[in-house]
Amino acid sequence: MAISGELYLAPETAARMAAAALALRAGLGEAQRSVLDNEFEGDGVRREWSYLPEPVRDGLPIGSLSDPQRKLAHELIVASVSMPGYAKVVSIMAMEHVRRALMLAAAPQIAHLFDPERYCFRVFGMPGGAQPWGWQLAGHHVSLNFTVTAGRYVSPTPCMLGSVPAGFGTLAPLADDEERGYAFMRALTDAQRAAAVIYHRPPPDFATRILPRIGPVELPDHVFEPEPGYTISDSERAILSYVRDGPKGVPGSQLDARQLDALVGIVAGFAGRLPPEVAAAELDRVLAAGAERLAFAWAGSTAPGERHYYRVQGPDLLIEHDNTQGGGDHIHSVWRNPANDFGDDILAAHYRAEHAAR
Repeated sequence: MAISGELYLAPETAARMAAAALALRAGLGEAQRSVLDNEFEGDGVRREWSYLPEPVRDGLPIGSLSDPQRKLAHELIVASVSMPGYAKVVSIMAMEHVRRALMLAAAPQIAHLFDPERYCFRVFGMPGGAQPWGWQLAGHHVSLNFTVTAGRYVSPTPCMLGSVPAGFGTLAPLADDEERGYAFMRALTDAQRAAAVIYHRPPPDFATRILPRIGPVELPDHVFEPEPGYTISDSERAILSYVRDGPKGVPGSQLDARQLDALVGIVAGFAGRLPPEVAAAELDRVLAAGAERLAFAWAGSTAPGERHYYRVQGPDLLIEHDNTQGGGDHIHSVWRNPANDFGDDILAAHYRAEHAAR
């Protein structure tokens, strides 16, 4: 089965994830497995994802696990991301303690929502074997979504991480993503920077919002509910919109070699959340399409500590990074693939192969 030039091939990672997911299932009681396990469907609950502090969240919460079971759950995360990626995930979860302490003073009625014990696991289908399966970790500021087909092909998106505060004490989980964006802007000429900045105000959150599928054109919301005081108009939504066939900002074709390396470095930083095998496959796919076809867009202030947003867009690639809420102290950062989120591309190839075999 050939899938897009084999550019989603990651058999070692697929095998590690399957082994870790099976070990977690084996370590659970029957009632816990019934909460963890879900049917594998092309659409439906598998495509539900959210990084908000939801009052109710489906799945098996970490807080319901014994210490041995927690270790198995964390081993599934470790099998699915890189060690730097794992450090980001657990730092974000630890930041929930800080957020809860701050909310006890500001909004005590919702402070309980910020709790690392509330992060939930879900498994879709049966791990291992040739049939598609996947798993999800969901909680405030973490949404990891993996799909595996044929025991060899891995889709790792949507992959979302966030942090509020953006940093506190020694915790700053996404500081490197922030700095790469600023560093790239500093590397541009005045004319290139003028092209990169598409608007002086950022969107309230991702232009593509929390959608199960990204359409040809997506507009950001007028307001992000947790911060009702920051809004944008219809005309501003249009300026800040995502257009799949018309990337905004400065194109890679207008960059010199050093600048293009810096832009690829932003992509590599996001890919570095994933295991080396998956990260290499993702970067190979981006580079095969042509680094010059990437585009970088910025919105908001270029002064550190103020509201801002950046986007890296290419064929089958979308990175959105915003630090908009809290006046620029609340990060949301996502890697998506409009063609292969939740495994759309690898699943289509899998079903074509199954049909041809009949």
